[in-house]
Amino acid sequence: ITKLFINQIGIAILSLVLYTSLGFMEDEALSSSIRIILSLFSTIFYFSLIYTATWEIGADDKIKIDGGKMQPVKFKGAVISLVANIPNFVLSAAAIVVMIIHITAGNEACYSTFALLNLLIRFTSAMFLGILQGTFSFLQSNPDLFFLWQTVGYFVMPIITVGVCHFGYEMGMNEKRIFGKLFAKQPKS
Repeated sequence: ITKLFINQIGIAILSLVLYTSLGFMEDEALSSSIRIILSLFSTIFYFSLIYTATWEIGADDKIKIDGGKMQPVKFKGAVISLVANIPNFVLSAAAIVVMIIHITAGNEACYSTFALLNLLIRFTSAMFLGILQGTFSFLQSNPDLFFLWQTVGYFVMPIITVGVCHFGYEMGMNEKRIFGKLFAKQPKS
């Protein structure tokens, strides 16, 4: 769980550094396109890291199960990821609630609270920022809806992360690799 969370923060910091380096570009359309590409790269890299981490856990568990030292645990990869993503779910759910209150009641205190929560979400999940901004760019004329739907995206992305972790764990348990023989060491002749 700690390794998954550390991977997330590491990729988030990398993403923030890459995004801020684009802040000085004058061409906004080009900058936005590059941010989406960087976000896709960061997200794929993040998913690869967490897949590998949970694959290793699954492979280790397979050895313990085969040796009789452990019983199989259903959905262990998903549970590990759910626990690691609790901060993401809590932050995004709270941000969604306060933004809905702000939109419906016009409560400025809720908007200030949302701004703080949004800052925390963007820091911990920066790898998704470009993808979500690009996906909901058609709502930029209404900032409240733009930020609300972006935050809904921040709630959905950890669900995808849980799926990636579960898949990685199951692949490790079954001793299967995505790329199979492509990256396997070849015997010397």
